[in-house]
Amino acid sequence: MRLKVNLAPLERRSVIDLNHHYHLASAIYRAIERADPSLSLELHRPGIPKLFTFSKLMIPGRRFRIEGEKMVVYGDSAHFFFSTMRNEIAERLVEGLLSKPEIEISGARFLVSEVRVMREKKIGSRERFVTLSPINVSRYAGENGNGRVIDLYPKDVEFYEIIRQNLVKKYMAHYRKTPENVDLEIKPLSVKAKRIRIKNTYHRCVEMVFEARGSKELLEVGYKAGFGAKNSMGLGMVKVV
Repeated sequence: MRLKVNLAPLERRSVIDLNHHYHLASAIYRAIERADPSLSLELHRPGIPKLFTFSKLMIPGRRFRIEGEKMVVYGDSAHFFFSTMRNEIAERLVEGLLSKPEIEISGARFLVSEVRVMREKKIGSRERFVTLSPINVSRYAGENGNGRVIDLYPKDVEFYEIIRQNLVKKYMAHYRKTPENVDLEIKPLSVKAKRIRIKNTYHRCVEMVFEARGSKELLEVGYKAGFGAKNSMGLGMVKVV
């Protein structure tokens, strides 16, 4: 299920952290917890795919300006998109938002003015996607606990294989079986490097337009639950071009 959550700023001038992914994720988790505490506990379990993602906060008409690491918003509306393979997550999010429609994102207050269910695209074996939030792909380098996480870019060969393996993992977590086809080929058409802070850690990510072909099952997982890692922190959401 895909949602568009429309927001109305409660101040004439809202100041939001450019790295607002964690703050928006916190508002989403709080809304789900209000509607269903047991589901919230499940989604906080470490090491399991959360099977949802969301976009960065979008300001129509680009009515904002950048001041350092802050975004000063002068517009009277904002929105973000939310997507999940599990309809109950989206349903609980809507319930939680509507039960208490005032939310806070990085210290700025908004009123949830509308939540719309978006039409989902039927995904085929060849699609062109554009990111609505940057994609993060990483690997662990080292052994015996003495290592570090390395973020990868599309120029790195491992980038694509790690995306494929991650999609297989999400598919198996949701359907409890292995997909019939696990082939996947990704061709980047445009790439823009980004550096995103989540809590106190920076992650190298990419905004992309890319073509993907192969397993319809894996492409549908990427479309619904996000490509790459840290989807539940607002990374890896795409739309069909």
